[in-house]
Amino acid sequence: MIKNQVLKDTFGHNDFRSLQEEGVDAILSGQDLLMILPTGGGKSLVYQLPTMMMSGITIVISPLIALMQDQVASLVAQKIPAAMISSAQSYDEIESILTQAHNNELKFLYLSPERLNSNNTIAILQNLSINFFVIDEAHCISQWGHEFRDDYRLLGNLKANFPDKSIAAFTATSTDNVTDDILRELRLQDPLLLKGSVFRKNIFISAERRISNGQAQLKNFLLRHQNESGIIYVSSRKKAEELSTFLNQNGYRSLAYHAGMPQHVREQNFRIFINDKVDIIVATIAFGMGIDKSDIRFVVHMSLPKSLENYYQEIGRAGRDGEDSEALLLFNAADMMQHKRFLQEIESEEYKEHLALKIDTIYKYATGEICFHKQLAEYFNDSLESCQTRCDNCLSSDDKRQDITKEAQMLLSAIYKTNQSFGKNYIIDILRGSNEQKILANGADKLSVYDIGTHLSKKEWFVIVERLLELKIITLGDFSTLKLTNDAIAILKSQKLIDIKSSRLQVDKKAKAVRQVEEFDFDRELFEKLREKRTELASEMGVPAYIIFSDKTLKHLANDMPTNKEEMLEVNGVGMKKYEQFGEEFLTVINN
Repeated sequence: MIKNQVLKDTFGHNDFRSLQEEGVDAILSGQDLLMILPTGGGKSLVYQLPTMMMSGITIVISPLIALMQDQVASLVAQKIPAAMISSAQSYDEIESILTQAHNNELKFLYLSPERLNSNNTIAILQNLSINFFVIDEAHCISQWGHEFRDDYRLLGNLKANFPDKSIAAFTATSTDNVTDDILRELRLQDPLLLKGSVFRKNIFISAERRISNGQAQLKNFLLRHQNESGIIYVSSRKKAEELSTFLNQNGYRSLAYHAGMPQHVREQNFRIFINDKVDIIVATIAFGMGIDKSDIRFVVHMSLPKSLENYYQEIGRAGRDGEDSEALLLFNAADMMQHKRFLQEIESEEYKEHLALKIDTIYKYATGEICFHKQLAEYFNDSLESCQTRCDNCLSSDDKRQDITKEAQMLLSAIYKTNQSFGKNYIIDILRGSNEQKILANGADKLSVYDIGTHLSKKEWFVIVERLLELKIITLGDFSTLKLTNDAIAILKSQKLIDIKSSRLQVDKKAKAVRQVEEFDFDRELFEKLREKRTELASEMGVPAYIIFSDKTLKHLANDMPTNKEEMLEVNGVGMKKYEQFGEEFLTVINN
């Protein structure tokens, strides 16, 4: 059975995506492989397809139970025998799975790195007919990565325990340092290194300075995503609960997800989201790797992530089906300072400096004015021209510059005249002539800078504060007090000018048309009926809807409108296995 036939019949695809065929060929030839491919690039197929062409069982090492469960459910739904072993299973369940493996009744067995690193498991595996090993989320092996795990380090022993078996390692995020670490620690022998482009053209990226708690900006953003599936990342458990409540009170269907919840509640909320019972999950980073839901249309960060690796992997959970999606980052300088305060608990100075650099890098990314996609590509040692239309910076690249030197001088003078002892709200209240009791009690209304900044709104002053923080003209001290740096003197003496993009000051007028990926026409009424049928079948099978057919495949069906088996098998996303399971039911919907 040739690989293209397996590609179509088993997985429903007419063609390989970029680099997939090279990866498949490497595995089939027994060569070690490291593949770095963005989320949604089709890494799973690269190891699943060869397994279907080989005798024996493939052992997949995966870091999360939820990820393993989704992968197994997807394979089983395609009538491919697969199982996983986890701590949540009983002794009898595990024994039954191992018996199937010994009897060559399984094609895939998923294990956690913790379980693989036991002598008992190694002894069991040495009695199985293993064709090759897969290591998913391979960046976890590197101490310089963003999700380092000790148990991944021990996976280097695989070559010692199974010297004649090849290893295929996969990750979506890897700098050159992390890549070198993976190759060295896994002891890969003459490996093929395949690295895809970082650019995800179906994701529109924007970043805005957060105003207050960001809820007003979020509501405006969600107007573009009514009844669509999305993830909102927040910085704390409390904020996850509060924001989910806020969204539900405003007519959205959401659930919170964080590490403080009992495990059964987390798993329940995860399943409810995956099965489309709610549209939005509001989560801390506990909602991490392995989110296989293909129709997530947006990812929002309500504060600055800890690193560009975290950010890139998290926004990559949007648009895995290749359809138009959006990523929004809300941030301010206080986020950066909070991350750096947490670093004080780290003993290793080298590691502390490493993490501090990551924080500086993502803040520079958020505040930078060049293409967001280009910045990401350069960080991951990729090259890319500006995207032109797929990020906020490119769409506003022709913005006029506005001189804010006068306003900067007002702000710096107010900070100086109050002995650098107050935060931004207090300073801005002075400039805007507030009658707050604290202002009057301190005699701030007698200062020469009192009431000189009424020509700007409070939100506009916040943006100017952020601009001065960005340029390191001011810094944040203890309790978020504003402090002057040496550069402030040059501004006050008019020896240096400050400007800003005009659009950044138009904080109350920001509205963008971001749906710019060209999309083929399809019958939207038929598409909705096909979605209803998909939901019905998914409910009966107890699996997420996207496992049956992706939104993209349903759109193709609603466009091509096949009327028989032969025509339906021509549709991209429909293979023989899927047709045998679901084809007749979807044809009935189309023909009716």
